[in-house]
Amino acid sequence: MMRMEAELEPLDSARTSAFLMLVIQLKTDHDCLKEKVDALYERSMSAAASPMSSTMFQTLEQLRSESAHLVSELDRHAKWEDQELFPIITSYFKKKIEPTMMPSIWVLEKDHELALQFFDTFLELSGSMLSMLKRGMERYDVHMAQQLKQATDHLTQGCLILKGHFHMEEDVLFPLVGEILTDIDYLFS
Repeated sequence: MMRMEAELEPLDSARTSAFLMLVIQLKTDHDCLKEKVDALYERSMSAAASPMSSTMFQTLEQLRSESAHLVSELDRHAKWEDQELFPIITSYFKKKIEPTMMPSIWVLEKDHELALQFFDTFLELSGSMLSMLKRGMERYDVHMAQQLKQATDHLTQGCLILKGHFHMEEDVLFPLVGEILTDIDYLFS
């Protein structure tokens, strides 16, 4: 991973390329998203472990807001990868006599989809809870504590899957982009 950091410095490149800028954006996006996932994971774990109180309403609203925002950012990032980055990588490696990248990218996409399913379930369960609390149909009791735990467990699982997803994506992509960047440098040096 340290090697990738050095390769992402535009001034260290024989020629700064549009591809290098895409790789820098990938690294920047991943760092930002991983930070947000880590923070949301911690808040979800904390909410699941905390005793029932009148602050549960605000906690759920905050978790829902942060989750929805993260899902939106993940969607933007995935579209960018699909439209800008993956086509270049798959095109580059199709020209070489190597196994296709499509199975690896497919696994990454399925991982991403699974994480989003857990986020969707959390958003659905927590929305239901908030609706009942707003209408006074539920009280802060043991049943509500169980519902909160169930909802936050889905959020926590989604965060764990995303953590693994980013790690796996970087393990798959960074060696490939490093190879492309090296080839670009050799071409222009």
